[in-house]
Amino acid sequence: MYIKRLRLKNFRNYKEQTIYFSPKTNILCGDNAQGKTNVLEAIYMFAFGKSFRTQQERETIFLGQHYTKIDILYDDSRRENSIEIIILKDRKKQIKINGVNITKLSELLSKLSVVLFFPDELGLIKEGPFVRRRFLDVALSGARPRYYHLLGKYNKILDQRNNLIKKMRSLGENPIGDTLSVWNESLASYGIELCRYRTDYVNKLCAVAKKIHLEATGEDLLVSYKTKFKTKEEMLEKIESSFTRELEQGCSLYGPHRDDIDIIINGKDAKSFASQGQQRSAILSLKLAQAEILYEETGEYPILLLDDILSELDFKRRSFLVKKIPDKQVIITCAGIDEVFEGSNANIINVKDGHII
Repeated sequence: MYIKRLRLKNFRNYKEQTIYFSPKTNILCGDNAQGKTNVLEAIYMFAFGKSFRTQQERETIFLGQHYTKIDILYDDSRRENSIEIIILKDRKKQIKINGVNITKLSELLSKLSVVLFFPDELGLIKEGPFVRRRFLDVALSGARPRYYHLLGKYNKILDQRNNLIKKMRSLGENPIGDTLSVWNESLASYGIELCRYRTDYVNKLCAVAKKIHLEATGEDLLVSYKTKFKTKEEMLEKIESSFTRELEQGCSLYGPHRDDIDIIINGKDAKSFASQGQQRSAILSLKLAQAEILYEETGEYPILLLDDILSELDFKRRSFLVKKIPDKQVIITCAGIDEVFEGSNANIINVKDGHII
């Protein structure tokens, strides 16, 4: 899979621009705040239907304009495809795949396959469990469409159950407790299925990332999924027995929405003991492993989007990365051409103030 062409109109600091890509390595080169990351943001939106930088899509519209339109042309193993996204200030965004309007975001997932690494990814180790769960949800949704469907069902049930608990708490009595038992059953049914998907995926991720990380750094990397439950019955029993505490706190306390991932480097917790360089290398190993699993499960190798990654890696790790990507489409942003690309056939795309020069 590779992107052939990207067109931007009124997107961020791009008034109107067409960019052509090589099927191999592409380097977006330029000073800070010129628009390099904006290109990656647009490409990411074709894969997931939303930005990785903001939840307010209207922020992507060029200042003073009423809409933005972006479209992409790419090849997969079967055919040439196109995706078009139009974001308007006062209406719902419009998405077309090969010229046909879609009504559900799930129809977009798995069409264009990408794996993104950007500077804030350090939060995958440094921040709380929510960030690691989000990483899993994004990775699994791209690889296994059924997971995205299950996650949506689970989150809807979780919201409804939380609203019911808050209502019961405000009433100070339990006139709707019978209704709660229905939500308990549904929460446990969907919840345990999510746990199984996540456990299976993290086991695969660990096996692949462990090999990559050892080759790149000589260090041992271990990743494991932390959940309290192996069966639906265990989860349901815990949910039902914890109702008093849930009523006190006004929310659902048990289920996959509270699970986490352990990331261990050389036998020590990466969050507490790893240096920033070790953390960044571990996350890169996880991202490369994510790409390998996508290829294994979908038959398409994803496009790698690497935002300002080289400046934070030493020469050995930069060289390793370049050796891993020669036959895959990669789009990298950087301030200048790194020495590891000397003599390569990388496609250099110079960016200045929202223009390709």
